Amino acid sequence: MAACSSDNESEIPVETGNKTYALSLGVTSSNATSYYVVTADDLMSGTISPVGTGIEQTGYRDFQIGAQTIFSIGGMGVTAANAITLDVSGNLQQKGNFVFDNTLNGLEQVDDNTMLGVEMPSSPTAGNMLKFYTIDINNVAITKTVSQPISDLSVIDWPSFTGMRINGNKVYLTFCLMNPTTYETQYTDTAYVAVYSYPALEFQTLIQDTRTGPAGSWNANNGIIKTESGDMYIMSNSAIANGYSQSTKDAGFLRIPNGSTSFDNTYFFNFEEKSGGLKPAHIKYIGNGLLFAEVSTNANQTLADRWGDKNLKFCIINLYNQTITDVTGAPVHDGNGGRSFTAMVDEGYVYHPVSTNDGIFIYKIDPSNATAVKGAEILTTFVGGFFRLK
Repeated sequence: MAACSSDNESEIPVETGNKTYALSLGVTSSNATSYYVVTADDLMSGTISPVGTGIEQTGYRDFQIGAQTIFSIGGMGVTAANAITLDVSGNLQQKGNFVFDNTLNGLEQVDDNTMLGVEMPSSPTAGNMLKFYTIDINNVAITKTVSQPISDLSVIDWPSFTGMRINGNKVYLTFCLMNPTTYETQYTDTAYVAVYSYPALEFQTLIQDTRTGPAGSWNANNGIIKTESGDMYIMSNSAIANGYSQSTKDAGFLRIPNGSTSFDNTYFFNFEEKSGGLKPAHIKYIGNGLLFAEVSTNANQTLADRWGDKNLKFCIINLYNQTITDVTGAPVHDGNGGRSFTAMVDEGYVYHPVSTNDGIFIYKIDPSNATAVKGAEILTTFVGGFFRLK
């Protein structure tokens, strides 16, 4: 294995300082995938490899971070979660683990000591209760489990997780309706958000809006974001390339004012109208009302495109001004499908791995001028998680 130099090597900024990044590298061979969590201190040159380094994570995995602790969350039959941190020498260590009843769908940080997890049954045969888990980050342990009826969310079809955020004394949970047997999405004319109290985790209300379709997409944790003001923004795409079987409303953004349990009727960002018929696939909040997004360049998605998640471009979306700016310097590329978005925000820049014909490379995006620069190559099949640990 050899490092590949960039065509515009002289333009690559050199990373300095005492930073440690962690990447979860998914390596697929003979139809089996293993995950390796590795560290890197330079994202813009050389190669990042799982060979002879890192901590292996078996089974299907998704990854989240809270208080400099990476949580390796099992799925597709794996119900264990492992906590990975840096030891005093700066090496990765598996600090502890715990086990959920079933597959965990979402995990979000509440404060420096606490994570909140949610588990939604995949079908009626898997159960009729939604479960919240309060997790102590320092002790790597579940401290409380609360169950709530799944019927609070819908009685017309089965709810599937798309996102969760905690804001003060409320938990906002987004979902789409997907038939658990056929995986069809027959109800795409309304955005739904369930609101629970925190820390009691009791159901409060279900809010809905028909100006756009369901919030987020299946398993992508992209349904809802929180800004510095505490206002919550809902992203809806109903994108066939991201799992929907139909799309009946324009893609767009809605707003829930800080502390509110209703949508703001004065705000609707019709993304599809302003982008010329395009849909956002994946989003990451940068700050100051800006989103980094992968946007499908396919304006006419058909059932042949279902789950394809292909032909994406980078964009900077301004939620406040309702503008969309294309990012230059990065190729149109394919996404990772129904996975959490592996973009990382660090000191105002965004870093995101892109799969190209020449390999997988990190791109550094400057939101202030919407430009991207090619960086280090990653020797892997795909990247499942991307974080700064120090």
